[in-house]
Amino acid sequence: MNISGNWTYSEDFEYGNSAGEVKITQTGNNVSAVFTFTEKVENDYEIDVIEKVQGTITDGNILLESTAVKATQDNKEIEYIPNTFEIHRISGTKIIGSSYDHDNVCGVFVLERIK
Repeated sequence: MNISGNWTYSEDFEYGNSAGEVKITQTGNNVSAVFTFTEKVENDYEIDVIEKVQGTITDGNILLESTAVKATQDNKEIEYIPNTFEIHRISGTKIIGSSYDHDNVCGVFVLERIK
């Protein structure tokens, strides 16, 4: 199954949630994507993030590692800890996975294909 296309993105993590879109490009077993989302930390702040990732499909799973990330808060660029996205389940219209960063903040996300 080819997962290329545009997807909505929603994630719940330990301190809040993220929502946005993902553009995925798949060529054979190679996958690259751009996640564009707003991260909301509960009762604290919001960060707008653009994160480029790439990875390979192996045995139906995909590990996407960050290659570039840009984050802004109140229109000022800030440092942001890159994510690693593990995709565990793929159907025609939905992708389910988990994410983590180098601070061991973990989350669970769902992508839904935009028609």
